[in-house]
Amino acid sequence: MGLPRTSPDSVLFSTYNVLNLFPADSPAGREHYPLVVSSIRALDTDVLAVQEIRGPDGESARALLRQLADDTGMRCVVSGGAGGSGRGALAVGAHGYHVGLIWRDGIEPVPGSFRGYGKGDFWHSLACVTLDTGGTRVRYAAHHATPFGRQLRADQNERLVAALTNPPGGLPAMVGADWNTECADRVYDEASGEWTLYEPRDPFAGVGWFDELVYQCEWDYDERGRRRHRADRRPGDVLWAGGLHDVAAALRAPWQPTVGHHPDDCYGVRGISRRIDGVRVTAQLLSGLRAYEVKDTELTRQVSDHLPVTVEYVPPAIPPA
Repeated sequence: MGLPRTSPDSVLFSTYNVLNLFPADSPAGREHYPLVVSSIRALDTDVLAVQEIRGPDGESARALLRQLADDTGMRCVVSGGAGGSGRGALAVGAHGYHVGLIWRDGIEPVPGSFRGYGKGDFWHSLACVTLDTGGTRVRYAAHHATPFGRQLRADQNERLVAALTNPPGGLPAMVGADWNTECADRVYDEASGEWTLYEPRDPFAGVGWFDELVYQCEWDYDERGRRRHRADRRPGDVLWAGGLHDVAAALRAPWQPTVGHHPDDCYGVRGISRRIDGVRVTAQLLSGLRAYEVKDTELTRQVSDHLPVTVEYVPPAIPPA
């Protein structure tokens, strides 16, 4: 069962890193692909951002996205402007990992609105399409941030902010992503009058240094030369400072990890749980947000090393662009 709706006219948007999704007829896909389909169907969402669609080239990856949409009862094709031919809403990544968007039948993509950003812009990619959910147009996006290079991640988050927030005052936008970084959003404490971190917990505190922390932590040395490390929140801070708000923080949702449960997670096997998957929205959408959920079930734990995240918003509550 998906996230219960608070309103019959609300929209559910989900994001899901599905862990190396290959075609169903491939050796790697025969067991994994049907589980992914079942898990997506169980989300019962309206729009889904998908990460880790695998394929050696754009053509094969788009074919897989179409297959996934068909098998889950959803759609992914956006017609070109001025009557041009349609194409799947997939952005090709430079390293064999691609991202895409699929949506429920009855939701209409705006012709010519698809934008795909890959090599030259991002380590992986960013897919954007404008969808009409019944009189309200919103730009939806799927993104997969680089797993390596903290400075590169911060720089590319600036590029992401530019792609989704320009021109100022344009269409509201929301992006579902595997951010590969910690949230740095702050929330206002009325009692103290202070802005405090939504999630002050440092997932790496109390864990001894190991090599992979170079991709996630800042570090220095004490007076005895011992290394000290802490989560690098700078890439996340770029997103919040640039006007992309984490829905979990905006709704003050209880903290819940999205990774750390899988046996192949080098952080999880050391007892580190993190919340690196989520949905971010531009300011216009904040007034329409209603609910947030991390789907943690036996099936979702089996399917991927990431758990899917779903948010609900109500279109009538969004101010006009």
